[in-house]
Amino acid sequence: MILLVLLLAAAGSGHAHSVRGQERNGACVCEVNSSVWAFPVTKYDTVTKLLQNCEESLQLLQKQTVTSAKTVLAMEATLNNVKQRLEKFQYLNNQGLYNTLHLKQLGQEIQQLYDTVNTLHTEKEAWRIRTELRKFKKDVDKMYKDKIFNLETVREKLRSLNNRVQTCRTIPQDFRSSCSQRTMKNISAPVVTKLNPFSSSYIAGAWGHDPGLNGEETYWIQPLANSHMLGITVRFYKTYEDFLAAKNYKDEVVANSYTHSNAIQGPGTIVYKGVVYYQCYYKPDICAFDLKTKQVRRLTLPDAGFNNKFPYCYYSCFDWTDINLSADDKGLWVMYATEANHGNVVVSRVNTEGFNITHTWKTRLFKRSATNAFMVCGVLYATRYINTYKEEVFYAFDTTTGMEDNTLSLPMEKVAAGVANLHYNPTDMRLYMYNGGYMLAYQAYF
Repeated sequence: MILLVLLLAAAGSGHAHSVRGQERNGACVCEVNSSVWAFPVTKYDTVTKLLQNCEESLQLLQKQTVTSAKTVLAMEATLNNVKQRLEKFQYLNNQGLYNTLHLKQLGQEIQQLYDTVNTLHTEKEAWRIRTELRKFKKDVDKMYKDKIFNLETVREKLRSLNNRVQTCRTIPQDFRSSCSQRTMKNISAPVVTKLNPFSSSYIAGAWGHDPGLNGEETYWIQPLANSHMLGITVRFYKTYEDFLAAKNYKDEVVANSYTHSNAIQGPGTIVYKGVVYYQCYYKPDICAFDLKTKQVRRLTLPDAGFNNKFPYCYYSCFDWTDINLSADDKGLWVMYATEANHGNVVVSRVNTEGFNITHTWKTRLFKRSATNAFMVCGVLYATRYINTYKEEVFYAFDTTTGMEDNTLSLPMEKVAAGVANLHYNPTDMRLYMYNGGYMLAYQAYF
């Protein structure tokens, strides 16, 4: 008997089987059980279900991929938008806010401040500031020796010392009247709401009330044309009744054309004691147009940002608002921002007779975080956007004490989103706002 071994592969088992055979009539005869090749129905069903689940998973993954692709595009668009917005603040890095401190320049500023302290009339305060300056200089020298720099802390200290010096330096006694200690407590609903007499398309401009040098009360309106940027005329009304009726007015021309060097740029205009003060065309300068003599004087603001470098922004930037003027019972003020102060608001007091800057304070209010600012009793107030029909006074800086308050919450009703001009008049204690082509006035309460 010849034994043969037949190796068969059983379907689904993956094993070989041995089968014994016998030789009969010259042939190999063997018996094979075919049940080992029976079709694996159960396992087939299991594999089928796995395939179905896999197909559903693939479909779900495909949907997630499509959704993710859309999300990535949206995220990319948002990132590009953020990058564009951050490009405006590149000056912060260029000017060394995040780089090594320019110690030589800082030392010069400290020395200039030290020289100014020697002119102070208040000996007690001057002695305190000198002591702090000496300690401050030692700290800076130690930073230079140890090569450890902290620009923001040092600049903040220098800003604080500078403000204290400015507060004490040759300030007239009338400047420190009781008015400086009075903080605005509330603002009324608009007591005047009137569309400007030119057109609803004039969404940028300024208006107000000027008692004049001789007590001759006048109401004035200064619209901006040419992309809401430039102006050459100021309209005057002799009485409040004429203003309301839009009659008996006189248009004063301050420049021959919109491109003249004395043309008005931006809505920061104010009329104060018979003189129109405004930013000069394409310059960081203040122009003063005398309504009687028709002559123009100019005053340059050192390092002031202009041409939309530091406009008021918050929710949405209002173009050409780099420089704006305000007046109260203390005199004329100008607000702007500088690179040296990292885009924060700088407020300067202007001597109208000699037409020069007498004092300058540096605040910690980032100008682009506000929608406008104005002066009341030597206190700088700033507003921010709440919604289309509501504004809020949220910040105050007292030039008399150097103290800041960012906890204010004084609401102001309005009729449009953008605030072009806002200033205070000490005669009637009203705030005057130019808002979306409308002229609004509010009563201030102390």
